[in-house]
Amino acid sequence: MIDNLSRLKSEKMRVNFIMRKKQISIHLKPTNQILFLFTLFPLVFLLSACCCSKKTADVVLGSIDKDQMAAAFDRIEIIGEGTDFLTVKVDLPQTLSPEYLLYALMLDGDGYPLSKISGYTQNPHLKGKNHIWFYFFLFTPDQRLHFSNKSEYVKFIVAKENNILMERVVRHQKHWSAEEKVKIFDLPSPTDQIKGYLVLKDYTFWAKGDFRKPRGYYVEGKIIGCNGRWNYFTVLSDIQGQEPEPEFILPVDQGWLELETGKTHSTQEAISPSPPYVKGWWDGKGYFHPHPVKVFGSKLKKLK
Repeated sequence: MIDNLSRLKSEKMRVNFIMRKKQISIHLKPTNQILFLFTLFPLVFLLSACCCSKKTADVVLGSIDKDQMAAAFDRIEIIGEGTDFLTVKVDLPQTLSPEYLLYALMLDGDGYPLSKISGYTQNPHLKGKNHIWFYFFLFTPDQRLHFSNKSEYVKFIVAKENNILMERVVRHQKHWSAEEKVKIFDLPSPTDQIKGYLVLKDYTFWAKGDFRKPRGYYVEGKIIGCNGRWNYFTVLSDIQGQEPEPEFILPVDQGWLELETGKTHSTQEAISPSPPYVKGWWDGKGYFHPHPVKVFGSKLKKLK
């Protein structure tokens, strides 16, 4: 009898021990899961951060990419050329997001931009390629037989929100001589119609994609041509802008400026103006000043 009681008591103690052990193990499981999750979250965060930073680096131009961009500009390729134009291709090291803008200017031997040569950029959207084309062109319809200049360098500019991020000057020589007969050596060339601004003081046309912006009085419009030469300007706005604070400048002559070709005539000449035209006067430097500030003889439409 005593042995049986002892045996039952021993079995009961063993069962209680087993049950207590199970309860302990059951209570430990949630704690282990929480510890595991706390350990996992930092790893997931680090992996996500790495992925995001890599994605950002692929599309955003930062200081670490400037060397690559400079190297790309150094490897320019001339893909189109004529007596009045030049087309340059640059193979970019990465795709730039839309807020980054690319410009280029033709410079003379002293490093100054050539005012009569403008340009703009275009993405040709070639499959599997990351190319940007830079188009340069000459527009001097009334000075063609007298114009002769030489560009020595191409200056590339990368900008964002009107801030210049980097510049690169690459040597390339071209003789811009608008001969009577236009010649095309290689295509592509700029489009036959190019929108932009015509600065009135010296009849200089700059394309919409030019880094330079018009100062003083100007009109909006487009130049029109064919076969690699642009022959006349079509005005699409009234006179805009303003001149700096007036100085004491004596007029040398008075007359008018014909906007299509840039021809000028004095009031002393016994001819009539060819519309559209702007009346005004010239100073001692040869700059034209509109007076009144108005385009005559044109039905204007705002440039879109």
